Amino acid sequence: MKLNRQEKEIVRKKFCTYCIKVLHGEALNYLDELQRQREREVSFSELLQKDLDALYSYDDYELAENFTVLGKQVSVRDEWISEALKKLPEKKREIILMLYFLDMTEKEIAACLKLVQSTVHYHKDDSLRLLRKLME
Repeated sequence: MKLNRQEKEIVRKKFCTYCIKVLHGEALNYLDELQRQREREVSFSELLQKDLDALYSYDDYELAENFTVLGKQVSVRDEWISEALKKLPEKKREIILMLYFLDMTEKEIAACLKLVQSTVHYHKDDSLRLLRKLME
């Protein structure tokens, strides 16, 4: 079917009009959907604290192994590490717990245990070597 220039122009205008109507209808549908969404949903920033607290729960299972060092309770939550620590001799375990769980320096540990700092360093290195071997 061959169309002349005037007929092609009429078809183009009708197609453009059709596209505009379709896009206008889609825009209206989108705006209606946004309105329905606003009616159903509430922004987190608009919620009161008591409502926010009701949205989640937190289970804190005390699966931590507790060790006592210098009269303080040290909790080790990783079962693998706590089992390896239990297998260490007491002095070595205390030094590791003081270093890595109580954030003490070798110098502070030496003062607490009345040892030379080099002895603490030796026990630390030996303990880490043993832990590595136990955890392999």
